[in-house]
Amino acid sequence: MTIGNGLRRVCALGMVSVGGLLSACGGNMFEEPAVPTCPAAYLPKDTATLVQFSGAGKDLTDVIVEAEFEGYLGDCGYDLDDKTLDVIISPIIKAELGPAAQSRTTAFQYFVALRDPSGKFVQKSVFDVTLPFADNLNMARFRDEQVTLSVPLDDVWTGPDYEIYLGFQLNADQLEYNRRTGVK
Repeated sequence: MTIGNGLRRVCALGMVSVGGLLSACGGNMFEEPAVPTCPAAYLPKDTATLVQFSGAGKDLTDVIVEAEFEGYLGDCGYDLDDKTLDVIISPIIKAELGPAAQSRTTAFQYFVALRDPSGKFVQKSVFDVTLPFADNLNMARFRDEQVTLSVPLDDVWTGPDYEIYLGFQLNADQLEYNRRTGVK
């Protein structure tokens, strides 16, 4: 039987409902296939803030810039055929120039990393930011373009068990300062 013949028969019956037709065909043809949820994202406290000092000083008067993550926009997608997880994230960062700033522009780095269900980091990317401040403002807000991480999976249903981490790429002194002072 051809499709055209089958449709003529259904139309001739006139009493078959659309719902009945769809269920007889094995499901709703408008229904999206099930996909796993996105992995959880985390901003660890000790890398969510950046304080850059001038020289060896650690006093408030030595601060060049303070920056912190305000949040992020994100999404994910799965390629069910290729068995890959694509994480798309766009961080939002607020920064303020300190008294030791010698320039109206500051530079720093942030990272986005992906940790697998066993706790191993399987991917990490570091991004450079150059942030200009307006002449009359010491504060600036920055939202980076979308960053994408792709990871192959043996089973796409393990995707929600992965974790996304983002934060500032800090040197050892900056990380120790954040941990010692208990910054936000």
